[in-house]
Amino acid sequence: MSRTAMITGASRGMGKAEAIEFAKAGYNVIIVYAKEDEKALETKKQCEAFGVKAIALKADLRKKEAIEALVTKAFENFDSVDVLVNNAGYALYGDVKDKTIEGFDEMMRVHLYAPFYLAKLLAPKMMERKFGRIINISSIDATKTYNAESMEYDAAKAAIINLTKNMSLAYAPYVNANCICPGWMHTDMTDSNPEGLNEYILGRISKGRFGRPEEVAKTALFLASEDAEYIDGAIIDVDGGYKLV
Repeated sequence: MSRTAMITGASRGMGKAEAIEFAKAGYNVIIVYAKEDEKALETKKQCEAFGVKAIALKADLRKKEAIEALVTKAFENFDSVDVLVNNAGYALYGDVKDKTIEGFDEMMRVHLYAPFYLAKLLAPKMMERKFGRIINISSIDATKTYNAESMEYDAAKAAIINLTKNMSLAYAPYVNANCICPGWMHTDMTDSNPEGLNEYILGRISKGRFGRPEEVAKTALFLASEDAEYIDGAIIDVDGGYKLV
């Protein structure tokens, strides 16, 4: 029986890596993205190369109606969504004096409300089919690093950890909910960091290198597998041992 994974924020970065890993493992893939049409279509093409069905759906996850339309379109294309990876996200950086309620609301809409609502809409069918996986992507910004410049993002990422625990209770026993906290991944952002910052970061990672998006993707794929049946409500750091040195 083929299974289907919905991955948000899947046009680039970790989300793209997750989509490709799931496709490689034989999952049909729903690529959810916000803006970059060409990148989403390229991800779709790469997934289809593994012989699975892949669709790209554009949605503004800050909006309740967009989430509802996304789920409707998903079920128009697939009988089920067996795995939900809540990966979409971005941060707001700025001086504390410039922080606003609106900024906090935006971060909560993307990182907390959208994962909650997607799970609320998808979990009933998962429970009906007696199989489901919800994988939330948080960050070590919620557990190990604290930056006042991104306090809205950090607070939202901390909230998704708590939500994961409650999801594991709410959708038991057939739907597992787990959370991954990635550390510093090698991306375009790390390549453009100010001089000296990367050296400082690497000095705090016991593995001595940045992570690769594929390493988070493989962790998500494992959590979606039958082998992870007894892992539920877990918070897993994928950070190379950040702050152990």
